[in-house]
Order: sequence, then structure tokens, then C-alpha cells
Amino acid sequence: MKIVKRKHALLQSVAILVAVGVPSVASAQVEEIVVTAQKREQSIRDVPISLAVISGDDLKKRQVSGIQDLANSVPNVFVSKGTVSDNIYIRGVGSGSNAGFEQAVATFVDGIYHGRSRYTQSALVDLERVEVLRGPQTIYFGNNAIGGAFSVTTKKPSLKDWGGYALASYEFEGNEPAVEAAVGGPIVEDKLAVRIAGRYSHLGGYIKNDSTGKDNPKIKDRFIRGSALWQMAPGWTTLVKAEYGKQDSIAPFAAQLTDCPPAAPFSTAATFSCAYALATNQESKFDYHRQSEPGEFGNIKASEYMVKIERENIDGPGLVAQASYSKMDFQIVADTDGVPASFFNYNSSEYLKQSTVELRIVSPAQSKIEYVAGVYYLHSKAGIGTTLNFPFANVLLAGPLAPLAPFAPLAGDIDLREKENAFSAFGSVTYPLTDKFSITGALRYTHSKKTGTQSATNAQALDTYGLSVVPLPAGLQPVAAFLTGFVDHTTQARVSDGVFLPSVSAQYKANRDVSFYAKYSKGFKAGGFDAVELTGIPDRLSYAPEKVNAFEAGLKSVLFDRSVSFNLSVFRSMYKDLQQSVTQFTATSAFITVTNVGGLRTQGVEAELVWRPNDRFEFGSDFALLDASYRNYANAGCTALQALQAKAAGKIGCSQDLSGRSPPFAPKYTGNVRAAFNQPLNDALKFSANAMLSFAGSYDVSPDKDPVTRQKSWRKIDLRLGIGDIDDKWTLAFVGTNLANVKVSGSATGVVASAGSFTRTILRGRTLAAQAQVKF
Repeated sequence: MKIVKRKHALLQSVAILVAVGVPSVASAQVEEIVVTAQKREQSIRDVPISLAVISGDDLKKRQVSGIQDLANSVPNVFVSKGTVSDNIYIRGVGSGSNAGFEQAVATFVDGIYHGRSRYTQSALVDLERVEVLRGPQTIYFGNNAIGGAFSVTTKKPSLKDWGGYALASYEFEGNEPAVEAAVGGPIVEDKLAVRIAGRYSHLGGYIKNDSTGKDNPKIKDRFIRGSALWQMAPGWTTLVKAEYGKQDSIAPFAAQLTDCPPAAPFSTAATFSCAYALATNQESKFDYHRQSEPGEFGNIKASEYMVKIERENIDGPGLVAQASYSKMDFQIVADTDGVPASFFNYNSSEYLKQSTVELRIVSPAQSKIEYVAGVYYLHSKAGIGTTLNFPFANVLLAGPLAPLAPFAPLAGDIDLREKENAFSAFGSVTYPLTDKFSITGALRYTHSKKTGTQSATNAQALDTYGLSVVPLPAGLQPVAAFLTGFVDHTTQARVSDGVFLPSVSAQYKANRDVSFYAKYSKGFKAGGFDAVELTGIPDRLSYAPEKVNAFEAGLKSVLFDRSVSFNLSVFRSMYKDLQQSVTQFTATSAFITVTNVGGLRTQGVEAELVWRPNDRFEFGSDFALLDASYRNYANAGCTALQALQAKAAGKIGCSQDLSGRSPPFAPKYTGNVRAAFNQPLNDALKFSANAMLSFAGSYDVSPDKDPVTRQKSWRKIDLRLGIGDIDDKWTLAFVGTNLANVKVSGSATGVVASAGSFTRTILRGRTLAAQAQVKF
């Protein structure tokens, strides 16, 4: 009832504001938005891509500090943390839960590729904008962006004026102080400028750990960036950038045990974790409580360096030469059994070292024929280490398994080392057939060569989380493999993929404010290696490329004296050889591996409306309909109930056919409705208010589509109230998100050896923050 009243109050407030203020002020124009989605600056209306743009100022106003916070703002976008890898989905397309995957939805910061999922936890600091590009982006961005891309553009130093800002906030629900600041300007006017930006935050936690008495997760985040801009000659600049971020956390994953006791027919089968929870009266509701052993932690360190030399395309072709070096280290130690006792624990580490070089040429401004062409090279080294600790198996070490007893608790340890060299060349030409109608043809050739070496062994864990292990004697490896599934091995594999990726689009400009487009593109995501391939069979270590044929058409417009912006797109994408985890069988066992399955079809409609009736009001709405379903996905992992039924029937393992079913994070509808109000109070002060209602239909958060863990439809309310200087020199604000404290799941995993129970993550709930900002 309280939630309903809040919604009614919000709608009534908006209605009152409209009734009082709209008629009395002249019509205003919607903001002109410039993007670089096609590697050149263009108006958003001239880009034949479905995309959303969030400015750096809006990110600060909304308390958005990472890509994971953007999901409410952009329909068909979902980002959440996971134990094995983070979940990143656009239009129902993403990469599954395997640390070896490069993401189908890629992230680019100032054009630099961030393909690993953990990069989504990096702080967003001192930005011009974030562009969310929906659908395949392999022509201009390449590097596996088969499902979409986040393109992040940071603030550059100004050669003209000094300026900056300082922002401080305190979030009360999670006890999170945060400070952020940036300053920059010319050292030598019109010649040399610098800018430095940084952020610090310390989240106290929003989930109560009832066994330790602490709040989880605790996250300390630090970030700093320095950049320098040198104008070497008229039209020629060199930009140098260096940045470093570090995040230390306690219980970053913060999973909680749910569904204990499990529903029928599991009620009499409570074992291990669930049995312990029942014996100790541990609650297992999906809420902001959990229990675990102490010692969980995580950390991320990332650094990046870039040099970019650029010639403007004012009186001739534009030229860009960019080189970068990136390094990332990640570690997570997690209690994944959901109870404060040792049954099943997990730790994983990743590292990445990456170098890139890109050269581009861009047609002169105002050229009748527009073109972009370039070459790109990437070299990377990556490593992924995973240890699974099996204390629950101690009670099973009898009979044929008795020789393993002196080495309890057992652990499985697996390590993957990977190298990649990738080269691509691309070109795009836009030719105007008439003053209103133009066509664009584009082609990209990509060649990727990877080598992978994987080793796995059974071991004895020397601590709770298996941070230190000692391999078992060779003679006991086959015995342990029968229990753990880890076959002692070292295998190598190579993956080499080369492909041409064409794209063609047509654009019709009815007038300067209304245009239509239609587009076809072919996308590609390179093959790779399974980070947890347990059998040691070389052919199972690698998987093949994923491909897509994508079609999109749309309308982009500003109407009614440019006071209304309306964009509409329809799309259909057919993915083939989808990279997925599947269950495979032998005569005596079943195992899960990464391979290529039939495919995925995703289609739908996306719409965006913005209306500025005057300088005081702005209203907007984004809405998306999505129909996504697998095609020929016969050997998917089974649900907990299916596994129980297979075991009762005497079968070895089980699988299910998900053909025709939807993938995770693919609700049938998503969207938001928002309103903004700005009112001068006098010659020096103004008041501002922003409200947003975001919503999504129900969807799955686990790849096996277990109905027990399906996320219900949700609606969230965000509100911002501010007062400040008429020229925005200072602002004081209250920012509240998810005011009704709606519970939303980020992931769900079946509990090992406790069939029918799950560990789930819960996304951050209500936040209430006080915010102060000064600009100079």
C-alpha cells in the first residue's frame, strides 16, 4: 500500500507541475546530442544506430558511478555482478557464465577495448558521455561487439580555460561516503593543457551478514586519471592519458542461501548446506540478509595508458593514430554454499595485459562523399585461475575413496593461460544519391589468432577457500577425478579465425529534422577457450566463432519547433553458433563444457520520446519490446528438478532442450518514464526536481531457466531534488534511487550437494544520498 501511495504521489506531483507551469512559458528546444558511434563526430540523428546517450553531468546527478548502475536508465540493458563472470546483456544477447569468454557486449573507453566482464566494475569518472549502442557494432568497433557496446568518452583538457568541479556525497542506506573532483586548463594557452580527475568511495554495505554481524559488501574504490593535450601545430594535437583504479572489497559477491527447505519434491532431500541451515534455524528468504564464513574478499586493479595523435578534418582528411596499453588484475574469494560452515567455497583470479594500435583516416568536413577507414592491431596475454574447495565431500571418503581421506579437504585447481594477436582493417563510404537519400557501404576484415594452455589437477586445500593447495599424488588423481570431475591434465589448443564483415545502410532525410534508415550488418565474435574445461580432451578446450546477421530500421526526428524528439527502431538479429555451456555425455558420466549451439533470434521495437514544452520542464520516456528465443539449443544444462528426476530414473546426468525458449535477462518489455523541472527562485538561486519510474517484465537470471529463480517484473522510482546557483556554480541535492526498495536478483546458482536450494545475489536496494557540488 505504501508503494502504491508513493507512485500516486509522484504522478500527482508531476501533474500539478505540468498544470501550473507548462502554459506560461514559451516552447524550448531539445538538446542537440553529438556522438562518435561511427568514429567521427555526428549528430545522433545522423547515425543509423539505435543508441542511448547519458551525459557526464547526468551521470553525476543520478549518482551513477559504474556501468552496472546504467541498467535502469536504458531499456534492453542488464548488467550485474556474478561469481564466475559478470552478466552483461543487451537485447537478450550476452556471454554466459565462463571467465574465458570475451563479452558479446564490449566496453570501449576512449576507443580502447575492454573485453573482459570485470571491467564493468570500473569507476566512471569525469566523463563527456556514455553511448549505449544496441545491436552488433563490429564494423566501427570490431573486437567481438556482437551484441552491442558501451562507448565511454572521458573529459579532455581545455586549451582555452581553466575549470573543474568537486562533488561530495553520502549515501545513508549503505553508509557510503564518496568524493570526486577534476580540474584542468592551459599551461600554455592554445598550446599545452592538462587535466586531472579522481574519485574515492567506501561502501559500508547493504546486506546484513547475520553470522559475522557485519554488513556486506564492503567496497573501497579509488581512481585517478591524468591527461595532457598538446597542440603541435594548427589542427594537430597529441593527447596523452594515464589512469589507475583499485577496488578492495569484503564479500563483494555477497550471495545468500534461498529456498531452504526446498519445495516439493525436494522437501525430504535437504542435505549439506541446507541441512545445516535448517539445523541452525538460518533464515533463507530472498532479502537483505545472508550468512557465510569470514574471509571473503575481492580486489581489482586496472591501469591504462594512451597516446593519441590527431589531425582535424577541417581543410583536408582527418587522421588519427592511437596506441594504448592496459593491465587488469582481479581476484575473488567467495563462500558459495550460503552458510557459516565449510561445504563448498570458491576462489578465482584473472589478469590481462593488452596493447593496441589503431590508425584511421576520416573524410574532410562538408565532403560530399563521406568515408572512414582504418587498421587495428591487438596483442594480449591473459590468465584465469580457479580453485573449487569441496569440504562437503569429506563424509564421502570411505570405501573405494578411502585413500583420499588423509588429503581432505579436496580441491580442484585449474589454470588457463591465453595469448591473442588480432588484426583488422575496415572502411566505410557514404554516398548521397540525392539531396535526401544516401547509402553507406562498409566492410571490415578481422583475423584473430589465439593460443591457450590449460592445466588442471586435484589437490588438498590448506585453508577454507583453497588459496593454498598441494596437488595429490599422481596415483590418486584418477580416484579423486571420480568424485570431483577434475581430470589431471595439461592441454594446449589454437584458435584462428578470419572473416569479412559487410554492412550496408540507407538513409532518407525527409527534411533537416526527420530521417529514416534501414541497415544490414554481419557480426562476429572470435572463438576462444573454456576456462573450466575439466576433461583434458584437447578438442573440448576451444570453441568456434559466433556469428550474426542483423537487420534494423528506424526513424529519428525532432518535431514541433524542435521541442519534441522522437526516435524509433525495429530490429531482428539471427545469431548462429552461439557460444554456450552445454551438458554432454559419455558412457559413464556427464560433464558441462563450452561449445557452439544452434543459435538465437532476437527481435523487437525500441522507442524514445523527449518533450521540452518550455525552459522549465522536460518529459521523456524510453520503451522497448523484446522477443528473444534460442534456436536449436538441445543440450542445455538442466534445472534442479530435472536433475532430481533424471537421478531417480537412473540416468547419468541430464540436459534439457531450450529451443524456442528465451535467454537470460530478456524480459518482454522494459522502459522508463521521467520528468525534470527547473525553476528560478530569484536572480541567484534555482530549484530543480527529477523523477523517473523504470520498469521491466519478468525474466530469467540463470542460464538453465530454473523457474524457482525467475525474477518477477519490477518497477523502481528514482527522485532528485536540488537547489543551487542560477549558473550551476554550486548545487545541493537529495538523490534517492529505488525508493520503494524493490528486491531484484542479479544471479542465481544451484547449491552444490543441496538440490533444490540456491545461492542468489540481490542488487542494491533503496539508496538515499545527500550531494554537494561546486563548479569552477
